[in-house]
Amino acid sequence: MKLSRSEGKRKLPSLSLAKWLFLIAGFVVFVAVCFVLYVRTADADYRNAEKQAIRIAKEQGGLTEISEAVRHTWIETVWIVTGKDADGADWMIFERKDGLARENISENLSENQMLAKFAQEHEGEPIRIMPGWFNDHPAWEIRYWNEKSEEHQTLDFYSFKDGTLLKRYVLSSQ
Repeated sequence: MKLSRSEGKRKLPSLSLAKWLFLIAGFVVFVAVCFVLYVRTADADYRNAEKQAIRIAKEQGGLTEISEAVRHTWIETVWIVTGKDADGADWMIFERKDGLARENISENLSENQMLAKFAQEHEGEPIRIMPGWFNDHPAWEIRYWNEKSEEHQTLDFYSFKDGTLLKRYVLSSQ
């Protein structure tokens, strides 16, 4: 059986350039929305814990203005919320499972004072400094490259009150 001329030359419907561009743009938007939703759900637990730490610092710690909330994990996980009280005094609230510890920043070493003390004792720049909790007391944690070798990082814990060295850990490069 022979096809007629019109049946033999029939083309399948094809997409025009505008339709292809619309289809590609729709796919890109779909992928972008999926990525945003993934990122939001990936750090949702962290953000919820941060909001709860801020709420506790305001309700139980007496802070009225929050400037920073960080999570420190060593032996236990502690949220440290920095802010001001109603009188304008700067405080750090250390939130542990066992309760809160309030530290007046003016009665302890500030981050800048700790960095200055560190600079007098060590060469080089610290990688990170953050408040933390070490041996049941507030502490400063400073991570830096070992002066003897750029292959090892060192982690020092200093007293929050006076900056005395509590413990030094030289981290393996492996």
